[in-house]
Amino acid sequence: MLKPFPAGQPPRLVGPYRLLAGIGAGGMGEVHLACRADAPTADPYRMVAVKTVRSDLEVDGDFRTRFRREIAAARTVDGPGVARLVDADADAPSPWLATEYVPGPSLAEAVVRSGALPAPAVRALGVALATALADVHRVKVLHRDLKPANVLLGTAGPKLIDFGIAHAFEATALTSTGLVVGSPGFMSPEHLAGSRAVVPASDVFCLGAVLAFAASGRGPFQDDEMAAVVYRIIRADADLDGVPEELRPTVERCLRLDPAERPTPTELVGLLGGGAGPEVFPWPGGVLSLLAEYGEAARTVGEAAASGAGVADLPTLGPVVPYSPTAMTGRPASPAGAPVEPRRRPWGAVLAGAVAVAVLATVGVVLLNRNDGDGGASTGGVAGPSVSAGASTGASPGATGTPGATTLSRVVPPYGGEGRTNDFGAAGTDQGHRPAGWAPWSTRTEATDGACSLSPKVLVCAGTGGALTGLDAADGRALWSVPATTNAEGLYATAQYPAVVGDRVFVTTAAGTVAYGLRDGKVKGTLPGPGTGWAPKGSDLADGVLYVTHVNMADARLNGLVTAVKLGGSGTEVGRQLWRSELDQVPEQPVAANGRVYVPLGTVPVALDARTGKETARGTEGCPRITVHEGGGSVLCSGTQDGSVGVLDAGSLKRQRSLGLGVTAGPAVNADGLVAVANGQTVSVYDLRSGQRRWTWLAPVTSGDPQRVYFAGDRVITVGKGEVTSVPAAGPVGDGDYETFRARLPEGFDPQATGDALAAGGAVFLALPDGLVVSGYLP
Repeated sequence: MLKPFPAGQPPRLVGPYRLLAGIGAGGMGEVHLACRADAPTADPYRMVAVKTVRSDLEVDGDFRTRFRREIAAARTVDGPGVARLVDADADAPSPWLATEYVPGPSLAEAVVRSGALPAPAVRALGVALATALADVHRVKVLHRDLKPANVLLGTAGPKLIDFGIAHAFEATALTSTGLVVGSPGFMSPEHLAGSRAVVPASDVFCLGAVLAFAASGRGPFQDDEMAAVVYRIIRADADLDGVPEELRPTVERCLRLDPAERPTPTELVGLLGGGAGPEVFPWPGGVLSLLAEYGEAARTVGEAAASGAGVADLPTLGPVVPYSPTAMTGRPASPAGAPVEPRRRPWGAVLAGAVAVAVLATVGVVLLNRNDGDGGASTGGVAGPSVSAGASTGASPGATGTPGATTLSRVVPPYGGEGRTNDFGAAGTDQGHRPAGWAPWSTRTEATDGACSLSPKVLVCAGTGGALTGLDAADGRALWSVPATTNAEGLYATAQYPAVVGDRVFVTTAAGTVAYGLRDGKVKGTLPGPGTGWAPKGSDLADGVLYVTHVNMADARLNGLVTAVKLGGSGTEVGRQLWRSELDQVPEQPVAANGRVYVPLGTVPVALDARTGKETARGTEGCPRITVHEGGGSVLCSGTQDGSVGVLDAGSLKRQRSLGLGVTAGPAVNADGLVAVANGQTVSVYDLRSGQRRWTWLAPVTSGDPQRVYFAGDRVITVGKGEVTSVPAAGPVGDGDYETFRARLPEGFDPQATGDALAAGGAVFLALPDGLVVSGYLP
């Protein structure tokens, strides 16, 4: 925006340039429209933008040295997508530089004043800016501060400003509060780790955030608190709801946490449609009006200067509209037609502490940058500052994005593994156990009313009748599917455990145990089952052995059977049956752990030897569902008549004590012997050994009560209809000490029931019975 000088002032000169009007000011610099003093002009394309250091700041030798080095680098950058450096003087009393003037608004102002850009304009914008970044990176220069305010819109397309010199100006400048650095909503995670961690892919991350802003009218990390913005950036927790579907996959790739998984600028050009730039840039009508307004204003100022008249009486062009992703500087209202729903994110004491660490770390980096001759703080990582474990981000020395980072290398089974403890352990929150290239996703599939198993590359979810769905673990892309089948009576079997062993997944159907290729879903072989009169009821996997309960549908007695199949082999081999054990009643879901197979016969618990199938113990009535604590060996019974959780002796299956009453979800039991349950909306944690209740908490769910309870690291996780909430396992400090993830459901999609969840690497995978599978950040 052009701001006239006060009336009566003599012409102001900076080097060989006459200042015509003010354009804007930052933390350390001021920018003016100018022309050569010896060649006044009314042509905006012969004008320059002159940036000077604020006169009230003391400029030391280190700043001049740094500024001189940045100027030398900026001189090497050229191309149609950058506002080229015209002139500069680092040794002047107040150092200055001049760049070509772009008679047009910044992207920030254009979106705020005329609304989000249509998809074709965003594509063209992205191609132009990615091409400009490629030019900048080719000469070993980083932009470091790519944001909507640093993208100027011209008639021929956008231009980047402040490339290579942002480090000496606004990118290292503190606001008046002394606490906020640069442009938090458009920084990369590496920015928060210090400028030495910034790499070319960091500019791509920022560009992804800029494109999300252009397409939706809001930044992808926008929140009402700056601390929340920082926290979301270090998790790459982008909100892309307003970004059109056709652009979202590309923007998501730019915003991945690991710099190595982002596209290069050249690759990004191809993803956006690439090719030669359009002859006429596809700006929408609102932007074209602003371009005309800017050009006319510059011409009017230039004509006044050329005629010798003053410019003090020229009108100011509209209000200055900065864009900030926080509420600290009066964020502008969202553009018309793009209402923004408030993002509900409770910040408890533990989370607030973690965010404070991130903010303080950022400020520390700024102070180091201001005193470091290389313009950067020494740091060995690129994933951002460490965060308190209580925040449950999973940020660790091995987190994705850090040097030497690891990714998921083992299978994460349903229910936390052996014993169906619903405890995913420390790996549930450690980013080193996340699938490579993972980013949040959602996928519509066939009904997935069973559990899921997560391999390093494929998520396999089960449905009734032997149905299976294979999804790419990183992006949710459908890889293959297996339809449901029925037995001879036309009945569907219940959903079975998807047992992943090696490069195959095994599931029990009416025909027997079938092996499918993990990557392609092709049938590899079938091991016949007990016969067509038997229907699979439930299955469990332990030490590579699949234990399956069957119901005899051909006999009015409805007796049962348990089979044990050692999975493996190659080619068409599926495995071999180890044993089969007949039961005198209808069996329920088996649970294998600690060398035994526990099977409820109706509500009577029975223990079988896992090697032979022989019965070793039988309890009394009142145990329809079983969970086994591997460490202590205790057997937990749920689904009892009074809603309590019974604790049984592992050897005799005699009840020792009861935990809680009216339990509606759970139990989950972790390695430390904590048992978590839910009673309606109330979550409680008990000590397994003593039966003492540790704490109780009212879960802030918005749709129904929690239907699943899990442990992941040091968190208790509850799951409702598309809603996941976590609280510290040690107990909440206050009412706000929790975090929530809500699945972004398709329009008109109303989940009818709660699905099973799986946690790995700080990500949660939620399969809803309606056929929607969602993966997001574990809260």
